[in-house]
Amino acid sequence: MLIGIYNFFREFRRYKIGLIGLVFLAFFVGMAVFAPLITSAEAYYRWSDITYWEEHPKGVPPEWMNFFSTKKSATQISVKPTTAAENTTFTYNYQFDVPPSDIIIKVSTTATERRQLSVHVSRPDGIQLNNIVRIEHTEKTRILFTSKEVRDWLIAWAREYETEENLEKIRGREAFINPLLILFSKTQRGILLGTAENLRGRYDVVVQLSPPTATTAKAIFAGSVFGALGTDTQGRDLLVGIVWGSRLALLIGLLTAVLSETIGMIYGVVSAYKGGVIDEVMQRILETVSSLPFLPILIILSYIMRPTIWNLALLMAIFFWVGPVKTVRSMALQLKEQPYIEVAKSLGASGWRIIGKHIAPQLLPYFFA
Repeated sequence: MLIGIYNFFREFRRYKIGLIGLVFLAFFVGMAVFAPLITSAEAYYRWSDITYWEEHPKGVPPEWMNFFSTKKSATQISVKPTTAAENTTFTYNYQFDVPPSDIIIKVSTTATERRQLSVHVSRPDGIQLNNIVRIEHTEKTRILFTSKEVRDWLIAWAREYETEENLEKIRGREAFINPLLILFSKTQRGILLGTAENLRGRYDVVVQLSPPTATTAKAIFAGSVFGALGTDTQGRDLLVGIVWGSRLALLIGLLTAVLSETIGMIYGVVSAYKGGVIDEVMQRILETVSSLPFLPILIILSYIMRPTIWNLALLMAIFFWVGPVKTVRSMALQLKEQPYIEVAKSLGASGWRIIGKHIAPQLLPYFFA
């Protein structure tokens, strides 16, 4: 048995593409097995729960981009508050070239009656931005600095530092202005166009409730870069999707490959061994299936059938089995002329025994490759 395995791998090494595929397969199998150690299982199970990802930046590149860029982008950080009297203060030490993609503030209280909630920002240049946000608060409030209200407030404040020429340029395009660029820029020409100088230093974001009450607050300065692979437009960590998705991809890929290659190999060997009219009919069937448009039919069948992993693998195997048939048939045509096949026939071996015992095993290295 060991000699047989050794001979198999010695033959398998001839197929370089198969060896490369084996390396990739081992890598993805390892990633699938150790997925719980690489990323959070909860993130995978709540992949479609948008509320789980609301604190993540939307559609940003990975953090390692900072190593290759002269401009350093802000990374994700959650700031702990300091509370004094009715004020809750979040201190953010901004030392980047590209500002955060958003500032998310969550405020919750045990009181059920409505209160006035206001947000103020103290900049490193000493300018105090009062009442950037002023709304009514009940039990839970979520504030985004990329909201229309905050953007309109910052645009109105920054107008006095902008030139008439630049004000004319942004007229009618206010909705496309990034409010975070205004907040983290110096008060000079270009503040509304995003060309003003960066303003580094300490920023204090103050949340105030009136009348005061016991408050639980949290501030997330969403990064302009995030994680190892970045996020999608809904804020989902792409590393989680790829690591945990490798399990599904491997299952579908391996099922499809095993089914289609098995069917294709058997079909090609039988066609070659039987020959004559049977071979001609089988080859015409092969050509008919090969000419069918795979994608439209798959879309229609997926609509009719419930889209499960097993259904997808089966549907793809139905169309992909034609791939190896021509190669297998040509190899089988050579093998069936070998002397040991003639000996097996003279000893009374049946056609299926010859196919299964003497021809198919010779094709296993190609099958695995």
